[in-house]
Amino acid sequence: MEGSYLGHSYKRAQNIVLVSLRSYLILKCYKNMIPEYLTLNTGAKMPALGFGTWTSVDRNIVGESVEYAILEAGYRLIDTAYFYECEDQIGEALKRVFATGKVKREDLFITTKVWPTFGTRIEEGLDRSLADFGLDYVDLCLIHCPVPIKCDSPDGKPLWPLDANGRMIKDHSVTHVDMYLQLEKAYKSGKAKAIGISNYSEIYIEELLKSASVVPAVNQIEIHPLLPQRKLAEYCQSKGIALTAFSPFGGEGAPILKNEAVKSIAEKYNVTTSTILLSFPLNLGISTIPKSFKKQRILDNLKVIDLEQEDIEKLIAIGSKSPVRYDREEFGVDLGFEDWKPELFP
Repeated sequence: MEGSYLGHSYKRAQNIVLVSLRSYLILKCYKNMIPEYLTLNTGAKMPALGFGTWTSVDRNIVGESVEYAILEAGYRLIDTAYFYECEDQIGEALKRVFATGKVKREDLFITTKVWPTFGTRIEEGLDRSLADFGLDYVDLCLIHCPVPIKCDSPDGKPLWPLDANGRMIKDHSVTHVDMYLQLEKAYKSGKAKAIGISNYSEIYIEELLKSASVVPAVNQIEIHPLLPQRKLAEYCQSKGIALTAFSPFGGEGAPILKNEAVKSIAEKYNVTTSTILLSFPLNLGISTIPKSFKKQRILDNLKVIDLEQEDIEKLIAIGSKSPVRYDREEFGVDLGFEDWKPELFP
């Protein structure tokens, strides 16, 4: 995976890489290992460090945070999804951003995901996101997960329909491959400059590639030291599929920040544990999309460092034997991940 690298070589004592305000310029870096961009298989350059917008608390703060992230902190990748139910707010934020004249549409990389309640009408799902954004295209559109969900309503809601037994209602009239093939049409029409997948394991990707005419540009999956997913990452990269890591701090409450092994490595570099966790995927050539709606943390999440190989290996080792997955949605289907627990599906 090609990447343009940030910064210049300095002494190890100056190893903190800080993305400056309003730009992705690096102030301090000693190894030139962290990419500013990942070059996708379409030739497009995707910022390696982006701003995530999922929140389970107050969705009313998303728009203001996106505006701050772009104009004050300098983020250029905004990651969202129809499932997050905040794309209308993001659209309003983008209007305010563009109205300043400081940032143009072409300066931003917007990623969205189509939720599988639009299983038989994927392009319509993307159209709804575009309407909310007030945009003609997104830079990247993903199938949010490979499990079609039964839903007949025009707006794709409820997002998580349940049967009488409390299980998600699957749509057996369409497959994950069918959903992706529909997304290819959106790519060819220009509504999405690149397309990809999310929450896909190797077995699902193998099945997809047998029918796809467009190789996914990105697979967005959960990656952090407790769930390094190295085998899947290496497989994707061998197929020309870039990776984006979501939940770099783990689940709600950022539990990995308290991990003793992570704390030890942070002490070695004299940085915070959050800096180590954000630097981890970037040092592996994997983009990441931390989220926060507090201004200082939005800025702090831009602080990343080059890690020595021995420390990268220590971080990988934390979850290699007993991986911990925090995003454990009960789809009622085995998604094919090596760590997937049998109790998550009938």
